[in-house]
Amino acid sequence: MRQSLRSRNIRAHLGGASLVALAIALTPAVATAQARPAEEAEVEEVVVQGLRESLAQAVEVKREAPQVVDVITAEDVGKLPDDNVAEALQRVTGVQISRVFGEGQSVNVRGLQQVRVEVDGRTLLGWSARLSPPENEQLGRSSGLDSVPSGLFGRLEVRKSPVAAQVEGGLGGSINMVTPDPFDFREPTFRYRLQGSYGQASQKVEPAVTFLAARRFLDNRLGLLLAVDYIARTSTTQALERNDFFTTAGRDLNADGVADISGDRLQYEHFVTDRTRYGFTLEAQFEVTPEFQLFSEIIYSGIETEREQDFIVWRYANNLVTNPVFQGNTIVAGTSRGNLQQAGLYREEPTDSLLAAFGGEWSNDTLTVGGEVSFSIGTIDQQIRQITLVSLNTSIPGTFDYRAGQVPSLDLGAFNVTDYANYRPSEVRANELIGQLDELVGKFDVTWQADRGALSSVSAGVRYRELNSFIRAFRSTVTPTRDEIVPYTRVTTPGAFLPDINGSFPRTFLTTVADVDFITQRALNGRPIGRNQARDYDLTETSWAAYVMADFRGAVAGMDWKANAGLRYVTTDLEVDSFLQTASSLIPVVDNNDYAHLLPSLNFTLGLSEDLLLRAAAAKVMQHPGVRELAPSIFVNETNRTATGGNAYLKPTTATQLDLSLEWYFAEGSILSGAVFWKDVKDFVAEQTVLQTFPGFESFGAIPYTRPANIGTAEIKGLELGVQHFFTNLPEPFDGLGVIANYTYSDATDQNGNPLVAVSKNSYNLIALYEKGPLSGRIAYNYRDEALFSYTQGRGNFIGEVSQLDAQVAYKLSENLTVQFQAVNLMPEESSTVEYSVIPTALNSYALSERRYVFGIRGRF
Repeated sequence: MRQSLRSRNIRAHLGGASLVALAIALTPAVATAQARPAEEAEVEEVVVQGLRESLAQAVEVKREAPQVVDVITAEDVGKLPDDNVAEALQRVTGVQISRVFGEGQSVNVRGLQQVRVEVDGRTLLGWSARLSPPENEQLGRSSGLDSVPSGLFGRLEVRKSPVAAQVEGGLGGSINMVTPDPFDFREPTFRYRLQGSYGQASQKVEPAVTFLAARRFLDNRLGLLLAVDYIARTSTTQALERNDFFTTAGRDLNADGVADISGDRLQYEHFVTDRTRYGFTLEAQFEVTPEFQLFSEIIYSGIETEREQDFIVWRYANNLVTNPVFQGNTIVAGTSRGNLQQAGLYREEPTDSLLAAFGGEWSNDTLTVGGEVSFSIGTIDQQIRQITLVSLNTSIPGTFDYRAGQVPSLDLGAFNVTDYANYRPSEVRANELIGQLDELVGKFDVTWQADRGALSSVSAGVRYRELNSFIRAFRSTVTPTRDEIVPYTRVTTPGAFLPDINGSFPRTFLTTVADVDFITQRALNGRPIGRNQARDYDLTETSWAAYVMADFRGAVAGMDWKANAGLRYVTTDLEVDSFLQTASSLIPVVDNNDYAHLLPSLNFTLGLSEDLLLRAAAAKVMQHPGVRELAPSIFVNETNRTATGGNAYLKPTTATQLDLSLEWYFAEGSILSGAVFWKDVKDFVAEQTVLQTFPGFESFGAIPYTRPANIGTAEIKGLELGVQHFFTNLPEPFDGLGVIANYTYSDATDQNGNPLVAVSKNSYNLIALYEKGPLSGRIAYNYRDEALFSYTQGRGNFIGEVSQLDAQVAYKLSENLTVQFQAVNLMPEESSTVEYSVIPTALNSYALSERRYVFGIRGRF
């Protein structure tokens, strides 16, 4: 069933769209009308050579932009400053990232994780691997930044203030990943990058390949471009996971007048993730006449992910802790009783993302008319296979101490954790989750070059969008006999389990081999995998948008100024089908929601001098709820004893925002800038976790239930400071030194004064640069302090401060060949993900990623 669904819903779209795109590309009916600024239309090459030149180009784009924007440009094909898009963006002032599997996955901008991600101004739908949220991929409205090959892009834009012509949906801002166009290259061009990547813990060398080919035909009227990116990476993660601190049942053992808070489990995990990421861009442009151009574009990205995982978990009774040690009213050490579970898990989750677009543009001296149709589809086919053992003794005494080291210590006394006689098979489980997102968009735009006094131009347009999404869940669970499991049990290798995490806890224990064939056969018992409709949903969302905006320019008191003002109107209708889970049945439920918003925007720039710019911006922005947030399905996870659900009646989050910035371009490629910003947020959406008992699962008692809700209002205020400069006036060889440094302060609180999720108050980047002759290099340090993760029983759970140090060096052997070396995550403990409740000692989870070294060559001909 899995193969037929994927081939019907995914590969068919990819194959059909590819054939269409190739057919269009090879006919004289293809060209460009992408939403690019007019000043970019004819350049010698979009990809500049040299680190210093790429930084200078980024500064120039920022200087000429009509809005508040920061830009990263690629030095060469596949040569963004980091191999991962999110990690490249973390160097931008006001941007903070979250990491998964040791890679940057998601960003927040100026204190908000609701950020729209685009490719060439369009939606690229997709899914993303998850471990230890928060995530910032809008839960289905755009692809995760870790799922897009970075080698396909020539520029990254971080838009912090909107203009009316841009698509709504970025509460904090929007990220636009720009691919090169065929017409950006005058001469036939071929560029390549070949790399090997070595993970210190996984101890594997794996390849990465990127190339770009572009050429013009038919007297330069037809342009074709193909870019391909491939990377394989195995990463090892060592972790403590899935602990939560809850208020115990009215106990106050330390007599401080407040109910005690205690954890409920200690789960130690070690897993290896094998990811292969690949993608391509195929573009064609055709100049039908000097006034009329057409374009075709297709972008595909795919990830094959496999994960093998071992874990041991001791679930203890948090209301039966004896000899407790307190910090405040939180129990951080003591003795309790509980059962022991051990398991082996195998997980694969192939994902596909496809974006195809076709359109055209006609223009003369005063009028420009353009339109396009685009289609995007994102899919996932997640499969999980697991064999679980549980102790026969459900009251194993254990002593724990959260103060002991990086993770809590655990002493299980005389209990033999490696003796199979002490266990029974709990379950053999097979799960599958098939998900699909698809979006059809049509748009039409008109621009009139007015040149009437201060009025420069007037633009207007309409956009129609239809978004569809579905989830189909399947599950089969059986309890095997003891003899059946014996061949699939093993003792973990001494020293191989969490070797880089200090502390005293079981490191040699009995686990299982999650053999795919055995689990599939045994869990299914000869039958098709069963439906798990409690997780299913079908969602359809349609939206109309219309905008009008005008550009102005003039001079006052000898100072040049320019402005952009506009209005955007958006209306949205939603219908979602799901199921209500009861003790004995599933009841179909249909929910409907609709809303409309008017979004004004104003951007103003005043040239105080030739090199000193003052910018001011004001706007109202909105953010649609995430697709998974809107699906009301309640799912009870029997393994983890947790429940999750959505809310179809969520309102979109809106914000009124103001920006004021000063930019001094004091030398070529150099900038010193400062900005203050403020956002007033309404109908903020956040997940809340409470303890709740569910029908049909009463034996579990009250379990953690997490559901999104509009929790009220929020205010965000902050400042940004940044500098970029090469010290060309220093004596040789120090005249190749340069620096990029920036700092962001973001104070984000809700109406009760509580901090917003995933926002660090302080973050900064320090980057030392060098480029002189054939030698170039960079050392980059990134830091962000603690941030709120979620709420449990009204208390905040936090992510601790995190920092990362990376370095890279390159040497140009010739005009056409450069060798390079990168060292990523040089301080693994400092970059580890630490989640805690109330106080840092009350650890909820800890994830440690490995160092990685990358070496390779790049060139062109």
